[in-house]
Amino acid sequence: MTATTVTMRKIRGSSKDSTLHRSPEPGGEEPEIGGIGKLYRERAGGLRHSAGPRTEFAMGGNPFFGQPEKVNPATYLGGGRDFGELVPPPGIGSAHIISRNLTPTPKTGLPEGDHTFEEFLTILRTGKDFDHLHPTCTGAPNPGCVPKPFDGDLLQIMPWPIQQHMTDHEIRAIYEYLKAIPCIQGNYPGEPADRCKKE
Repeated sequence: MTATTVTMRKIRGSSKDSTLHRSPEPGGEEPEIGGIGKLYRERAGGLRHSAGPRTEFAMGGNPFFGQPEKVNPATYLGGGRDFGELVPPPGIGSAHIISRNLTPTPKTGLPEGDHTFEEFLTILRTGKDFDHLHPTCTGAPNPGCVPKPFDGDLLQIMPWPIQQHMTDHEIRAIYEYLKAIPCIQGNYPGEPADRCKKE
C-alpha cells in the first residue's frame, strides 16, 4: 500500500505539521474526502461547538456577529463550556453539563480524554460516556447526577445521534485530526494544571 497525503486545515497559532499520512481503505479505492480538516468542519462541526467554550472564536472573528470566522487557538476544542442544567427550570440542583477537552495530551498523544480509536468509535456510535461524570439520579436531582428520563451513561450534549451515521473511515479521519491538533489547557473542572506539559 502506498501512503496518501491528506492536507488538513492549519490551526492558526499551531506549530504542528498540517499534513498526515494514511493508507487507502482496505480492499478498495480510497474515497475522496477533501481533506481531514474539511471533513471535520462539514460533518462533525457539532463536536467543535459542543466542546468549545464561548470564546471559541478570536476577537473580530465571530461569524455570529457577521465577522469572518477566526478560530481562537487558545481555546480550540479545549472544553469547559457550561451548558447548565439539563432540565428546566434552572436551579433544581441537577448536574451542569460541561464540555470536555478533545485535544490530545503529550503523555499519550491520544485525543478526547486519552481514548483509543476503538473507544472513540464507540462514543460516536453509541454516545457511551466512558468517564461516567453524570450518572442518572436515583433520588432527588443533585449536582452529581442527571434526572430521569436522561440516561447518565450517555453523553447528553455531544451530537452523537447525528454522528453515529458516519462511516468508520470518516470517524477515523476525525480521530486523526484530533490527534494532530495541539494540546490546549482547557478549563474543564478538575483538569490537571499540567495537562499539556511535555514529559
